[in-house]
Amino acid sequence: MRIARGTIAAMGTAAAVALAGCGNDTTRDQHVHEGSDDHQVIEPLSPQQIDADQTAITALQMILSWQPALDESKADALIRATAYLGGDLLAVADSGTRADVRPDADWQQWAASKDAVAATCVRADSTPAAPAGMRTMVVDVTCTQTVLHAGGRSTRLTPQLWRTTTVRTDDGWRLTDYRFQQ
Repeated sequence: MRIARGTIAAMGTAAAVALAGCGNDTTRDQHVHEGSDDHQVIEPLSPQQIDADQTAITALQMILSWQPALDESKADALIRATAYLGGDLLAVADSGTRADVRPDADWQQWAASKDAVAATCVRADSTPAAPAGMRTMVVDVTCTQTVLHAGGRSTRLTPQLWRTTTVRTDDGWRLTDYRFQQ
């Protein structure tokens, strides 16, 4: 079977995105299963079993991780994060609309180069204190995106601070809003 070089690069990029962030502290709670074909499948954290902080972190890592060679737009990442979303964000993801998504200036270049973008996020110290028992929590999250080049190199982008809102539902915490902080 012949496989084009671009297909191999795209498969490698997809695998890199799937494994990106494996070295961060949140992976200790992820479930790893051995596949029948000798590879590991990493499942994201269950949205029913994590707190407000971890919901914000997990959702933003998914939302800010892109595969420009495969994704139509950044909206595809939002759709991948659906299990962690609530409110208006869930409605946007469920609608599948891509009309209101602001394209990244480097998107076309990344797509042409078969690069992927992987985000690693952590809770920021600027997160406001909240009384116990709150059903709505504000969580500040610092995310660093890394461009994973098809050739094997990587480029770390400037960390960004995001203010998120999570809401407790009967099925666990859900991300309902996120805004870039300058």
